Amino acid sequence: MSQQFPIYIEELKPYIAGKPIEETQREYGIKHVIKLASNENPLGSSPKALKAIQKAMSQLQLYPDASGFHLRTALAKLEKVSFDEIVLGNGSNEVIELLIRTFCVPGDFMVASDGVFAAYPISARIQGVDTLFTRMTQDYCFDLKAMLELIKKNERVKLVAIPNPNNPTGTYVREKELLPFLKEVEKIRDGSVHVILDYAYWDYVTAKDLPDPIKLYRKFSNISVLKTFSKIYGLGGLRVGYGVIRPALAKYVQKVRMPFNVSNLALEGARAAITDTAFVKKSIRVNQVGMKFMRKAFDELKIPYLPSQGNFLLINARLGFGMSGMEVFNECLKLGVIFRPVANYGMPDWLRVTIGTEAQNKVALKAFKTILKGAKPQ
Repeated sequence: MSQQFPIYIEELKPYIAGKPIEETQREYGIKHVIKLASNENPLGSSPKALKAIQKAMSQLQLYPDASGFHLRTALAKLEKVSFDEIVLGNGSNEVIELLIRTFCVPGDFMVASDGVFAAYPISARIQGVDTLFTRMTQDYCFDLKAMLELIKKNERVKLVAIPNPNNPTGTYVREKELLPFLKEVEKIRDGSVHVILDYAYWDYVTAKDLPDPIKLYRKFSNISVLKTFSKIYGLGGLRVGYGVIRPALAKYVQKVRMPFNVSNLALEGARAAITDTAFVKKSIRVNQVGMKFMRKAFDELKIPYLPSQGNFLLINARLGFGMSGMEVFNECLKLGVIFRPVANYGMPDWLRVTIGTEAQNKVALKAFKTILKGAKPQ
């Protein structure tokens, strides 16, 4: 059978999704389970989006508007760009795939860091494109100098992936580091190396030195910006995201996008969500309060973590519990709490914890304290 498939498909390691609540309930016979594994909005979905979705359900017999006219118009206004600069995707993950398809052929390369969001190397590999990785810095940030050297050395590098902040680390690239990097990349091979700035967690950012992606987009000709409705708007189940891409490039990206890639419900729900400023503000507030609460608790419990600009924290299970991330994950499942092990990112000692509501955060900490009482020696 293996001879029927390209080697890059044969060797592909698929994306590992967060464990569902229902599966945990079945496996452990637990009625009450909370999930703090997939960086979902703990408040649910935008009420305005839910209302729009209910209305749109009366026309499910119709195909979606293939151009996504109304949503793209609303997003263009939001981002202060033109209609033609907005490309919609079935989640921002699809926009990653579209950019790889547009820029690359098998044998080309993408440059990224160790610990980069897994969708990037997987999407590249599916297209026969390999990812050249650099090591993270000691503080688990991207090493832009090392990335720049890789780009310069290899003429078949077509794309660079920079999620900012990154998932699962929560770390970010500061403006004083990113600006000179982008200036240098723009000079390489007449600006033909394209940089993907993925700002899925932009709404949660509090750091003053994490640069505004649209301002960078206006400065450089070889940048695309990705955003999603899965996080702050609570629409992960609808799968809708978008890219802000220069018109000259966007017309080619639109060529490789299949029609009807975003459903009626997603189009209408996302368009309504943009207007739900009250829900966005509440979501930001809940995350900030929860982040402060969890960091204080981890400090008291002596559980190391990485400072995060997202809606999650990456904790060091080895140093905190004397166990691997997977071991702590499994122990927490028995207690009805789902977190996210990140061994697939080459970080077996770490565990990602999504910030929840006040009640969820307290349940999470109770589980950790229970495990600490019976933790294995380091």
